[in-house]
Amino acid sequence: MNSKILYKALKLVEEVYDESMYGVDDLYRIKDIVHSVDKNHWESKKWLADKLFELYGYNEGKFYVAGGWYGMMAYQLRQKWPGEEMNIVSADCDPMCEEYAWKLFDGYDISFKTSDVNDEEDFSGYSAIINTSCEHMEQEDLISIIEKKPEQTWVAFQTNNYVDLHSHINCWPTAQLFAESLGLKYTAYVDTLELKDFNRFMVIGR
Repeated sequence: MNSKILYKALKLVEEVYDESMYGVDDLYRIKDIVHSVDKNHWESKKWLADKLFELYGYNEGKFYVAGGWYGMMAYQLRQKWPGEEMNIVSADCDPMCEEYAWKLFDGYDISFKTSDVNDEEDFSGYSAIINTSCEHMEQEDLISIIEKKPEQTWVAFQTNNYVDLHSHINCWPTAQLFAESLGLKYTAYVDTLELKDFNRFMVIGR
């Protein structure tokens, strides 16, 4: 893990706590921020970046990270594609994610914005769409993303089998079943990352 990122996360936690003393009661963000940089999130997002790098084959393009949260996925992608030829956009429907992501990952040439992927009508400018929060999305919304994207645009999707959270509305028992549910014309990679309490599944294709 990058100690600089962890230090920034701690300072952001301190900022959230300080704001709570003056009427901005958003203390759950402290746990949220800590989780966003924990070992599981770090490893699962690095896993995606590593595998997509192997398959993608180019140094240039434009990546769209859906449900980008506080920016960890975009950061891991930037580590694999450090050049300015690769444009990385991290989007989340929660406006506080954009605010905190700029603070956590400033200086890494990543664009953060507040946007719901379901409202995106045109993916023609993107060479890959990344979504590591598929467990939080309706299946028809995932299919809609795939149907709207250009044929040659890559997708890299992750979900899991952790069904004990109410917000996990799209879990799957195996990676293969998750892959089959997406109906991709070309599937390049399907695998499982075994974590302590659950398994994370990843599908990469076009």
